[in-house]
Amino acid sequence: MNMTKTQERVLRFIRADGYRPMQVNELAAALSLPESGRPAFFRLLQQMEREGSLTISKTKKVHAREAEGKPATIMNMSKRGGFAQLADQSTDVYIDKSRLMGAMPTDEVEVRILRETDRLPEGEVTRIVKRNFVKFTGTYYREGGRGFVLPDFGFKERIEVLPDDVKTLGEHEKVMAEMLRYPTAADNGQVHVVMSYGSADSGAACCQAVLDRKHARQVFPDEVLAEANAIPQTFDPAGRFDLRDRIILTIDSAHSKDLDDAISIEKTDGGYRLGVHIADVSHYVRPGTALNEEAFERGTSIYFGNRVIPMLPEALSNGICSLNPREDRLAFTVFIDVNGSGEIIGHELHKSVIRSYVKGVYDEINQIYAETAGEDLLAKYKDALPSIARMRELAELLQQARKRRGAIDFESDDCEVVFNEQGVAVDIVRRTRGISERMIEEFMLLANEAVATFASEKKLPFVYRVHEEPDALKLENFAASLAAVGINNRKIKPGLKPGDLAEVLREIEGTPKERALNQMALRTMAKAKYWPECLGHFGLALKYYSQFTSPIRRYPDLVIHRILSELLEHKVETEEILHRYESFVAEAAEQSSEREVNAMQIEWDCDDIYKAEYMLQHVGGTFSGTITGVKSYGFYVELENTVEGLVRVETLKGWFDYDEKNMQLFCTTNGRRYSIGDAVTVVATRVEVALGQVDFELA
Repeated sequence: MNMTKTQERVLRFIRADGYRPMQVNELAAALSLPESGRPAFFRLLQQMEREGSLTISKTKKVHAREAEGKPATIMNMSKRGGFAQLADQSTDVYIDKSRLMGAMPTDEVEVRILRETDRLPEGEVTRIVKRNFVKFTGTYYREGGRGFVLPDFGFKERIEVLPDDVKTLGEHEKVMAEMLRYPTAADNGQVHVVMSYGSADSGAACCQAVLDRKHARQVFPDEVLAEANAIPQTFDPAGRFDLRDRIILTIDSAHSKDLDDAISIEKTDGGYRLGVHIADVSHYVRPGTALNEEAFERGTSIYFGNRVIPMLPEALSNGICSLNPREDRLAFTVFIDVNGSGEIIGHELHKSVIRSYVKGVYDEINQIYAETAGEDLLAKYKDALPSIARMRELAELLQQARKRRGAIDFESDDCEVVFNEQGVAVDIVRRTRGISERMIEEFMLLANEAVATFASEKKLPFVYRVHEEPDALKLENFAASLAAVGINNRKIKPGLKPGDLAEVLREIEGTPKERALNQMALRTMAKAKYWPECLGHFGLALKYYSQFTSPIRRYPDLVIHRILSELLEHKVETEEILHRYESFVAEAAEQSSEREVNAMQIEWDCDDIYKAEYMLQHVGGTFSGTITGVKSYGFYVELENTVEGLVRVETLKGWFDYDEKNMQLFCTTNGRRYSIGDAVTVVATRVEVALGQVDFELA
């Protein structure tokens, strides 16, 4: 008798609607168990009673125990069991495979805690509330005449494919599958393949699967496109602050098409007056329109590889809203007065009309600053050169002010994927920030601070960008990591100030461990989010902060433009604005935060996929890298081009133990140790494009 299967049958039977308590022998008969197996069955029932799954009365009747289930979501599963996160997020619960009742990752369930352990409480699924694991993406494999799909996330076992589907599928395809029969401890389950994306070694195919799995809105409805195409390409600038005679320029990457911010600057007696001019998207995207509803649902544009999934149709994002050079455009302008110490001493907001003088390009501006620009380049920017010089002066003041207040400056590990004509990743290049990139970042931060300050002073309903203090447990773990590599961690504790963390980052700057510890520090930070209350921004060390500067690609920016327009353009009283928008800003903040997280996960997944596609062409190649993380099962190595892969412990020569406290793998036989920050040379041995995974071995 298969006891695991019998236990599942018992639980399903006694928890079913209409079950009346039966005596033990009656239950055995109802389950059609043979007489020879009754003694083992009785022992199983006694064990289940001890574990709390059921009760047996004095009259030998079997009762279903009251479930007392807590709402939870199945997060991921291994071959032995799964992990559920309780709805109150108080803890995760480990659930043995035999107690899952066929629940799958993302399914909403009720869980009963059976026992507490030193690591995680153990429990069982008492009820599946909602099946969310219905359609999923995965990789198709063929074994003999049978087909199987290995899901991309959460479930690490292959599920059998409907026999009729096997005839039409090729080996190792990326697919979308639909559940027909859910796996149990005794059954692989079965799926129907509803779509094939092509080879699972194709980055483009795998990224398309990610978009579908994450439910990204990729096609604009006809009514949205119709509204966008019907927007007039001319406008009446009457009543707006006319800035068309000013030297104003955009500065962006060479391939950018949605230009939503432009800059002007003046020298003043006390310092500088910076003008930040943002595309006035709120003039075109109005409440109650299909355009607005679609922008709300999307929340943000998504950028990955060689693709963009825009928040707004191109007729707006690359057309009438884009601050294209030498074209009149409606803008929302904030002038910020800054003193010689880089501090804000005043600000003004205006609805404006501008004409950008030139489309500035980061690389070109950097050449001007490096004094390597040729005559043609200097001629392109001729009238803007004095402004470009002043911008650098102001940016340096702002950087010094940011450092004084203790803001945290994380080094970016961005990369650019280079594609061939077929859309295949053929190179990965680390992207570095030059003077102009950092300068524009400073100006956008300044504008966002000024606008948030204005909104708070006016007591407007608003969508703020907030960043809270790090979690105490994460700080404890980061402090332990610092101690393990000999870095002073005295100030890394609850209640720390941003400057305390910034000081640690300065201490590790330029050391071999900088990149790895930077990533650890970043993971220690709380996730920034949108919020209807002004809670401050820990990382920037600011009391007031919002996001105002990208309404073409971020919905919260569009919302606050709309609110500010009510006050500045339409002269609506604050109380009336509060009445109109108070509940909406809370809804928009929550929705936009969720959409941002989803977009970031898509971008991260697709970046990993394209990196893996590139590395697939270099299996067997030798690379230099740095250890960025150490676990019991191996260590992670990052190459100079930002590709990261795993060196598995079983590939190392000798028996290695894991020193968790010092984050090391060490071999007592040969004395070899591997720690974060160590330089190593590796060989690429295995690549799984569909999962964005790369395996290395030491060279």
